Order: sequence, then structure tokens, then C-alpha cells
Amino acid sequence: MGENQYGKESVMENVLKHVIEKIDAASVQDYLDGYPYLSIPNIFPQDYYEELVSILKGIDDGVFHPLSKNYQRRDVYDLYCGENAMAPKQNFSNLKEGESAFLKNFQETFLIKNDFKMAFFRKYKNHMDFPDYDAALPTCRVQRDHRGYSIGPHRDRRDKLFSVMIYTPTIDKEELTEELKIDHGTDICILNHENPTTAPQLPGQVGHGADRHFTYDEVTIVKTAPSEPNSLFSWAVAEKSFHGVSPLKSDMVRSTLAYFVKIPKHLMPQHKLYGSSEFKTRK
Repeated sequence: MGENQYGKESVMENVLKHVIEKIDAASVQDYLDGYPYLSIPNIFPQDYYEELVSILKGIDDGVFHPLSKNYQRRDVYDLYCGENAMAPKQNFSNLKEGESAFLKNFQETFLIKNDFKMAFFRKYKNHMDFPDYDAALPTCRVQRDHRGYSIGPHRDRRDKLFSVMIYTPTIDKEELTEELKIDHGTDICILNHENPTTAPQLPGQVGHGADRHFTYDEVTIVKTAPSEPNSLFSWAVAEKSFHGVSPLKSDMVRSTLAYFVKIPKHLMPQHKLYGSSEFKTRK
């Protein structure tokens, strides 16, 4: 299907319908105490996914920028309103015409409309305690991670309600080995400290307190969500939702879409983490 087909409202409605049905049919995994997550294969219709990967693969490196001074090996390109949902809406003026048209339709369908966001709120209704869903805003970016990139195990700050990672490897199928899928995956971790707030401050950590990025020496990796093409890994930010990316060994770029739903920082105290004593199920 050509890129112009995805400018038709009826086509994008069918893409969205497919995605929402996949989320609705998925089961929240909560066998790890204080860590609810979802793993969903084939999140997009296959023809749409292939067009998406083709678009992502073609975006010029020059429009990306490093995530932060601590994470120079991760390059990002924003798809909506910036890291904290406060920037002007991305207009894709720095992309080629076909890329811009496709991603504007993606933005309208998955970021401006509320259907995608609300599907996760329904799914995590027993694992999320925050009173005002309307105050929660989506952010989304394309990520390119390079050899040596790593992010230490962390649970995410309270200004995130949930996180979504969509794996979009842009390398040839014959190069995407099982080993590479794990190298480019996301580690699900258990913190070895009894209390993340009072854990000692150690060299190699980023930040402070319970929401700091710990070192891999301080966790046990339970499993790794692999970088399977067209798959989704998501978690509700919770008391023990520790995850990270081990140092990438491959020279091949790790390609993902990252989607978060965030709240203003002044509302963070109203976000009660699943697994904590103050958590209550939303009625």
C-alpha cells in the first residue's frame, strides 16, 4: 500500500481499530510484585508496519538530536509536543514530503485523538491510581540507539503514568538474529535493594532517590522483552517497574518508537504507585 493510502481517513480508522483491538485483547502481566506490563505482538497491521519502518529508516540523521548529556548514544526525533508535552506541536517541516505526510497521519491518529491513550487507561485500570485522565498528555518520539548505549534500571518518575515501547528494527530481516533481538530489547528487572529510596548513592547511578537510574550490579534481570518487529512492550509506572537497556553490543542501530503519558509535575503527588501502601484501585 502506498503512503498516500494512509492519508485516507477510512484507512487510518482501520489501522487504529486493529491497534485498539490488540490492546483490548491483551492481558496485563502482574506476576511480578508491583510490576504490571503488557507484551503485544503484531501491534500494527503488517502493511502499515512495513510502511512505517520504511519511513523511519529514511529519516535523515540530521533531524535527530541526543536525548541528553547523560545519554549521548541515543538520538531522538519528536513526533508531537516534546518530552514534557509543552513544546509546539511537531509540524514535520524538516522531513521529506512523503515522510511528513505519513507521520502527520500517525500524529493525528495516535497522538491527537484519545483512542490510543484511553485504551491503555482501560487496560491498566486496576494498576493505576490517578484521578484525572484528562490532565495526562501523550508524548512520542523516534529513537535511534547506537553501540554502547545503555540506560540504567529505573522505574520511571511519577510524572509518567505509563510507558509504551514499540520495536521497529530497520535492519534487514536476515540480520535480525535472536541474539540481536535480545541485545536491542528492554530488560525487566528486580531491584536488589529492599528500599529504593534509602539505597546507597553509588558511582554510575544517574539521579537521586527512588526514581534514580541504578546500575546493573544492583538488579536481577528477570527477562528481556526482545526487539521483535512490530511488537509492543508497555508498563504502568509502579512501585517496582524497574527496566533498563544493557550496553548495546552491536554496531547496528536499535530503532524504537517511545510513547509516554505524562502529567504536570505539580500533580505528581496525586499519582499513587501500584504496589505501594497508598495505592487504591480506581472506581
